[in-house]
Order: sequence, then C-alpha cells, then structure tokens
Amino acid sequence: MPTLPGWLSARADSVFVACGSRDEMAQTLKEHGASADRIVIGGGDGTISSALPEILALGKPLAVLPLGTANDFANTLGMPADVYEAAEIALGGRTHKIDVGLVNGTPFVNVASVGVAANVAHAQSAELKRRWRMFAYVISLLHAARESNPFIVKISADGQATWSGPVYQVSVGNGRFHGGGLTVAEHAAIDDGKLDLYLVTPGPFWELVACITHLKFGFAKPTLLQRSCAEHVTIATRSPKPINADGETRSQTPAELSVMRQGLTVIVPHALPAGHRGLVGIG
Repeated sequence: MPTLPGWLSARADSVFVACGSRDEMAQTLKEHGASADRIVIGGGDGTISSALPEILALGKPLAVLPLGTANDFANTLGMPADVYEAAEIALGGRTHKIDVGLVNGTPFVNVASVGVAANVAHAQSAELKRRWRMFAYVISLLHAARESNPFIVKISADGQATWSGPVYQVSVGNGRFHGGGLTVAEHAAIDDGKLDLYLVTPGPFWELVACITHLKFGFAKPTLLQRSCAEHVTIATRSPKPINADGETRSQTPAELSVMRQGLTVIVPHALPAGHRGLVGIG
C-alpha cells in the first residue's frame, strides 16, 4: 500500500502539506485554499475545529480523514474508520450541508462543555490516548469527576429559563457524538438546525458513572441527567469558568451558544452505514 500522499496524488491533482502546528495549518489554508475545489484534513476533532475559521471563510467543501484518537466528527458524518476508504469518499463522495455551533462567536462542530468535561483535556496524556484510544476520554472524565465540585449555573434556552442550580457539567452539542462516542442525545444530528443540551446534576459517584454509561452505551437514563434542545442557549456562572469546545479550551462563561444552520459543506458517503443517525437531511 502506498503512502497516503502518494495514494492521493495518483488519483487527484492535489497539494499535500504536512502541518506541524495549527498556525502552520491556518497559513497553509490561506495559501492554497482559494485555488482548491475541496479541503481534505486528516486529524482529530480538535484539529478540524481549530481550522474552522479558515474553512468557513474559504467556503469550500470539507472532507475529513479520521486520523485522531476518537474521530467523533468523522463518525457523525458516517465516514469509515479506514483512512484509505475515507480518502476514496473524500475524492468521490457527495456534498452535504451541516450545521456549525458557535460559542461566544467561536465555531465548533461537536460539543461545547462547562464543568467536569472542560477539565478532561488536562487529564488526558499522550500515553493515555495511545493506550486506551476512544476510552481515554471516559477514563479522564471519571477521574475529573472525582476531583470536581458542583457549581451554580443559570441556563436559558431560546429565551426561556430552563435551569438554575448546582451542576457538575453542562454540555451543548451541535453534532451527535463527543468524547469518544458519547451520544449527546438519541435524536441528535448535525444537520437538524438545533443544539442539544444536557446537564449532570449533583449525586453520588456511582450515579455519575451511570450518566457516562448511559451517554456511551444507551443504558437506562439516570435521574442526574437533564436534557433539552434549542437554537440559542445562554450559560451564566457565578465566576468565569472555562469552556471546552471539541476538546480544546475556547472561551469562558458567561456563554452564548447558537447554531449556524447549514453553515458548512462537507463530503459524506453516497451510502451511509446501516442505522446511521448523525445526519437526518440525507435520503
């Protein structure tokens, strides 16, 4: 099997650039993006998310090669795990418009979180990711939950107050998956024009574990988990708290979250996997 750059070059007129940093990737997009008919990025969700401002400015279709740890965004789009199969779709798949989330004006594709999940990135080491892959997030989440205390939050959805009280975590999803396959909501899709909100309220540690197993495997919904959906969400805390979006700290509370409906064109398979539910606007 040839290297991926060689494989792509043999099938398309392409410019391949290996970027050593996100600043270098942003510069590459500025230099080459305007002349391209599509942008193909290999990497994880954080890599994709960090490039969103340049991608949105270019207005070119985006194709994703799943080269990250969890690849939640690629899974939401129905992309195969095999990078060469994904590359075939990147070159020959169909275009589809999806939504983009905004948190205080910063774009994201999967989920923006306040609380326990915002501390997970600091608990994940390269060795943990290498050894446990998509379960690294869950392991780090459990560790962070043990070390975290509830905080007071006020939440409104589409102008209506929905929650005021203590929580461990608030997550607002644009896509279907985050954290290595945690499902934001059973009906969540990245092209439905809505944000799906869930929050985890205080309780014993075993119930926090039950919340995670529900989000990961769909087991019975615990009482600590509250859900809602909206097009616009505001989050206020007594003191500023960091906001993690797509695995990176992007902003802090107070937060305004909204959805840029059909804001991004992506390349997806002509035939989605059986039972796929990350996209609802494809027949």
